[in-house]
Amino acid sequence: MKPYKKYIFDLDYTLLIPDWSHEDDYLRERIPVEEQEEFFKQKQGILNEYELEEPKYDFKTLSAKFKKHGFTVSEDVISGWMIHNGDTIIDEVVDGVVELFEYLKSKGKDIVILTSWFSGTQIPRLKRTGLYPYINKMVAGEDAMKPDLESFQLAIGDTPKEDCIMIGDSIRSDKAGADRAGIDSYIVDKEHSMRDFYQMVVASDQKNAQLGKKKNEAVGGSYGK
Repeated sequence: MKPYKKYIFDLDYTLLIPDWSHEDDYLRERIPVEEQEEFFKQKQGILNEYELEEPKYDFKTLSAKFKKHGFTVSEDVISGWMIHNGDTIIDEVVDGVVELFEYLKSKGKDIVILTSWFSGTQIPRLKRTGLYPYINKMVAGEDAMKPDLESFQLAIGDTPKEDCIMIGDSIRSDKAGADRAGIDSYIVDKEHSMRDFYQMVVASDQKNAQLGKKKNEAVGGSYGK
């Protein structure tokens, strides 16, 4: 594994395991009763459809998408929904993440969050779990959504592509987007964990340091002859 300067992370199911169980409590108080049964059946499918069709999230177009499917979800309701989620989602930090972030920051690396959901939900969660201070930048759904190239370009910024790696759990959005942007990727799954990645980073740095030491010793020895 080569050394990178910028580590770009997906959020949900990569860094944090969320409990969304209180999300619908908010929506039940604001969606017309006669719409609720169908709304909760279709909600995730509508969001998936939206992400396939739109370049980014915004309250106006999301409200219009729900209306197209026959549901009354105003921009104000969506705005409050994002705040409610940020306040109520209980997260479990994935094993190895804190150690990885501490290690990367000790080495002067940049940590970027690339998420397709609204920052109004994601930032409070990162703050509550203690991860926010490690982060240099966030690219959220209101900026651009994965796997669109723009979202990765915003995350990469001025850093050379060869110095960037995307870490996520989705082949469709994280790996496909990274491939399209021309950067490396690491996909978290049942066989490849965040702790595995952390150990890979540390082992790679140690190996590179040893190689560098041997090279310097060889150069020093040649001067001594």
